[in-house]
Amino acid sequence: MKALTLILLTLLIFSACSLWDKPDIRKAKWGMTKEQVKNVEKAELVKEGEDILTYRISGITTPVKVQSVEIVEGEVDEQEEITPPEVESIGYEYDLLYVFGENGLGLVVIHLRESFDDPAHYLELFKQKTNMMTKQIGEPAKGVASYKDHQVKTNPYEDPAAICKGEHGLQHIWPTKNKRTNVSLELDQKEFAPEPDCSLSIFYESVEIPVDQGLSDQLHEVL
Repeated sequence: MKALTLILLTLLIFSACSLWDKPDIRKAKWGMTKEQVKNVEKAELVKEGEDILTYRISGITTPVKVQSVEIVEGEVDEQEEITPPEVESIGYEYDLLYVFGENGLGLVVIHLRESFDDPAHYLELFKQKTNMMTKQIGEPAKGVASYKDHQVKTNPYEDPAAICKGEHGLQHIWPTKNKRTNVSLELDQKEFAPEPDCSLSIFYESVEIPVDQGLSDQLHEVL
């Protein structure tokens, strides 16, 4: 009986260690220092600030068929945890931001650098990313639209130009069971653009090691 108990305890410890060793985003783990992230991230480092490391990543141009996306409409449950899919690019350049708080790495943002003349291209890419992330996670996305002071639309996906004008924004999130990371894919108006334009970003936020809320809100607002 003691031998069986010892075996079970060993298996539990091994499983916990395996979970801890698994990266949270790319090759990084929540709580890492800037130096630790720089040691594991092989992309081009383009800027280093006090709280943020900014890298440049790009994907291989590959045609991706846009399929119907299963979306569950509903309000965002701020207490619901989200699982982090792998980061992939779809033929465009992205800024990769590692954001640090008092306890180390707590937020990662993937932000599209490209600008499109046709707003429909943003929505197409938004759907492509949704499909890829849904396949990786194995669960459908929850869809949420925010309108601020504008009129609510029956179908927020039918008018991408309205998103670029700031009339509403789109957010897709994925529930998780690992209780480590909140993930959201966001399409909204690009701040400070001379003409109406869209912004597409993916946010990976640590549940246990969040960064300063003011900094997080600012990044959600401007990216």
